[in-house]
Amino acid sequence: MLKGTKSHPYTEPLDGGWGWMIVFHFFLVNMLLMGLTKTFAIFFVVFQEEFGGTSEQIGWIGSLLSSFRFIAAPLAATFCEKIGEQLTSILGALLICTGYLISSLATSISFLCVSMGLLPGLGSACLYHAAAVMTAKYFKKRLALSTAVARSGMGLTFLLAPLTKILIDEYDWPGITETLMQLLSGWVADQNWIKNYHYYKAYLVLCGITNLLGPLATTFPLLMTYSIFFAIFCGCYLALVLPVMVDFAGNSALNRFLGFAAFFAGVAILSGPPIAGWLHDNTQTYAHSFFFSGTCYLLSSAPLFFVPLATRWAKRRAEQQRTTPTK
Repeated sequence: MLKGTKSHPYTEPLDGGWGWMIVFHFFLVNMLLMGLTKTFAIFFVVFQEEFGGTSEQIGWIGSLLSSFRFIAAPLAATFCEKIGEQLTSILGALLICTGYLISSLATSISFLCVSMGLLPGLGSACLYHAAAVMTAKYFKKRLALSTAVARSGMGLTFLLAPLTKILIDEYDWPGITETLMQLLSGWVADQNWIKNYHYYKAYLVLCGITNLLGPLATTFPLLMTYSIFFAIFCGCYLALVLPVMVDFAGNSALNRFLGFAAFFAGVAILSGPPIAGWLHDNTQTYAHSFFFSGTCYLLSSAPLFFVPLATRWAKRRAEQQRTTPTK
């Protein structure tokens, strides 16, 4: 272990001060990394024209890029423990830069799966995990708001790709809406009116319902309505991922729990784009992709409905252990 990796310039969460620079770093991570992921669809047609292949095959590039940010989280957590968050972030940046530089030499889809999918995905895991852990260390009372401010960088992803200008001219409101709703969601959660996981659960359900209704958006006004509402609910739940994790795991175990949670999320994300591409290739409609996405959102919210039951069970078990005499 490198010297000084266990020392930190704080003893308790600062909830301000230098912590806002950490938030700014997390903001940039979200803007840059999520921008790469969210704008991948723009390059989808370009890759198809350049290299050929089906929607399913090209979908694997974006799938690897998106999912390995989560799947590699346990590895990123190990790096954070061994070499510290700063060096882990630097390693992540090097992996991303290397991947995109060699992508200019790509001659096939399989090449791009490694250079534009696997390497940037691994780098994203390192950058994102280190930024999330540091934010949780610097904030406690304002954790939800600080996370929301950081996550709002996703709403500015259009700044990364000049090629998105035409799309932004038509769909600029869902970028703006997502940013504002992440900030509002973080502020509301910090008021402690109800537990954070209740908000999180509700937003997941609303995302699911919105996607299930997506195929009904057959006109431009309806498509705009779908985009705005999905951006609202998506922005709200994304702002609460870290606070809910802290509520359940605590700061002491956050590094490990965040890593494993992201890993299992990545396993699911890995199959998403190829499945959506396969559904379109075989049905010639995107309706089933919306149904698939909506169902996944609803299923992901289901375990949260059992949290009160699990809490009561844990309390009863703890009381039984305290009252049972030891031999």
